[in-house]
Amino acid sequence: MMDIDVTDFLASTDCSMLSGSVAEFGPNAGRITWSNSIEASKEFNPLPDGDALQEFREWLKPWGGWAEEEIAAMSDDHLRALCAQWIAGDWRECFDCDPDGADWSEYETRASEGQCPSSFYRDDTGRIFWDMTH
Repeated sequence: MMDIDVTDFLASTDCSMLSGSVAEFGPNAGRITWSNSIEASKEFNPLPDGDALQEFREWLKPWGGWAEEEIAAMSDDHLRALCAQWIAGDWRECFDCDPDGADWSEYETRASEGQCPSSFYRDDTGRIFWDMTH
């Protein structure tokens, strides 16, 4: 599966604006966060080529949120916005802070216990990646 460097995205994005709930934004939360995800994906392109787009399509299938026909019909821009929104949601679930405030030791414990997604890791240079696995 694909790993996406999200370091700059996380440093420059308020992830709550892409993944906020009705409790945070009111009844228009879905529309607000989707619009913000579309805008964010114009600057941060998590799926830069056809191979990445197809891999994300395949990755979506087991989640059960969409039929295969729906996934196949999603535009490239839709997929990019959905990916950005997914990354933002995972980050909030795991850390809910800016990258400098992330407690990686606590994260590793919580992720290993299944309390949050285990989709993030840092490399030796400190770059943060989102690992697109199930």
